[in-house]
Amino acid sequence: MAHETGATAEQLGEFKEAFGLFDRTGHGKIPLSSLGTLLRALGQNPTEAEVQDITGELSSAEDEGIDLEHFIKIVMRPNGFSSANSESSFNEFVQAFQVFDRNNNGLISAGELRYVLTSLGEALSDAEVDELLKGVSMDKHGNINYEELVRTLINA
Repeated sequence: MAHETGATAEQLGEFKEAFGLFDRTGHGKIPLSSLGTLLRALGQNPTEAEVQDITGELSSAEDEGIDLEHFIKIVMRPNGFSSANSESSFNEFVQAFQVFDRNNNGLISAGELRYVLTSLGEALSDAEVDELLKGVSMDKHGNINYEELVRTLINA
């Protein structure tokens, strides 16, 4: 039997279990600050901007947190959040890297990648970039095959 949001019993069980892990006080609510992390733990891929939009729409009564029913509505919202491991996401990531591929050869320099990741959009710290690039193969010129990088990251 499906929930009013269209969630299956299996999905509801998964949502309740994950929600319970984030409900540290046992009062049936999670802090607004945990919403993005919880959604990502369930395989969703919201941007920080999407999480801010959602938390900004909540009423002052929800300032102390989000209850399970409201959370289920968020996670099951129409059009949801894109899954990081979908084919369309893969293509979007590759297209983003192509902007920096001056030679159109499928490669981006490690230095340029570091600059982009630490300077643009939701910037990463140098330590986060170091962790991301750990184990990434580079050619003798310090270039990274970005399609291979995207596949590695999506399947991680």
